Formats: sequence, structure tokens, C-alpha cells
Amino acid sequence: MSGLLLFTYISFFIIFVVRSSPLKRNVSESAALSSLNELCCPFLKNKTSSTEMNDNPIYFPISHGTTWKCNFVGNKHKRDDYHHSPGIGSHKLHTRGKTWNEARKICIEEGGHLAVINSIAEANVLSDLFNRSGSLTDATYSNQMYLGIHDIFVEGDWVTIHDESLLKSGYSAWTDKWGGQPDNSGSIQNCGTMLDDGTLDDVACDIPVAFFCEIPDV
Repeated sequence: MSGLLLFTYISFFIIFVVRSSPLKRNVSESAALSSLNELCCPFLKNKTSSTEMNDNPIYFPISHGTTWKCNFVGNKHKRDDYHHSPGIGSHKLHTRGKTWNEARKICIEEGGHLAVINSIAEANVLSDLFNRSGSLTDATYSNQMYLGIHDIFVEGDWVTIHDESLLKSGYSAWTDKWGGQPDNSGSIQNCGTMLDDGTLDDVACDIPVAFFCEIPDV
């Protein structure tokens, strides 16, 4: 039986039960119809390409000009090349060094953004991913990864790529190495990195460094 035919049969059944029930005044037809998304849409989604990385809805006719929209919000985050942490997000370590802006663009192309750490738990996830990754390529530093934080606009005013302060974003554990960071050494260090121990450092934005991309849970 085709996915569309099965979907249509189940759709008619749900609508019939709702419309014929003596309790229909206490039952929302829209609420009943919403169960279609749980019952049928996963089945239909499994019939699509496993490489599909978007959450575009699929529309199916069900009765008398009525259509139902299958939503697949969240499925786009299940990329095979990302590490998925429930309640935290999905992350990917790029081991080939890039400048901060190059890294930012690559993350956007993958449907995400440069990683922004929001908790100690997330910092631990990234630190673990890095320490299990092996060697880096074309990277100036062997133990640092770009994040989505910077003070490009105002010196000393560290914000995320979402224009939130680090305090508001939930993580601001700067390293105490090299006399404590950030120190803006040479007056050119305006982009943020994470060290392999999970703490933060500031570096020049134009040097090639490994980096983390993130696709948040929704």
C-alpha cells in the first residue's frame, strides 16, 4: 500500500470518528487532525530520501478540498556528520583551520552557525569531541577552536553572533593561562576560541583555527 493511500485511509477514519462522535462538542476537530502528524507523517518521511536535510512540509489531500500538512521540524538537525546531544544541540568539529569569518560562512552553509556555548554541559561536550578528534590540519593552534563569540564592534564588549553578552548566553569561563584572558594581545585579538579544556581565549580573527559549528535543538 502506498504512503499516500495509507495516509488517506487513516485521515478519513480520524475525521469520521470525530464528526460522528456524540462527544464531538467536547472534542476539537483540529486537535484530532493534529494526530495525523504523529500517526502518518513519520511514515511518509521515512519514504523520502534519507539525505534530505530540510524541514519543508509535505501537503496531502484528504477530503473535499481539505489538505493536511506534514511538518518535519527538527529532522533537518539530524545530520550524519554532526554529533547530537539531546537538550544541548548538534555540533561538528572542523579540523581544518579557517579564519573566523571563513568558519562563520561554512557553518551557515551547513544550516547552522559557529558554536555558542550556553552551559558547562555544552562546554564538556565540545571539549570531549575535540579531545577525541585526532590531529588538526592547517591550524595555527593545536588546542583551540573558533566559537561564535567576538568583541569586533566594541573592544572588551564580548558578545555572541546572536548579539548576546556572554553572561546572558550562559558561559564565560575564560582561561587563566597567559596571565588571564581575554587580554587583546597586540590589540588585534577580537575573536573567541575554546581551549581543549573547555575554557575561552581571544585570538586574532584572521589566523586559521579549527572551529565548531552548531545546529541547535528546536
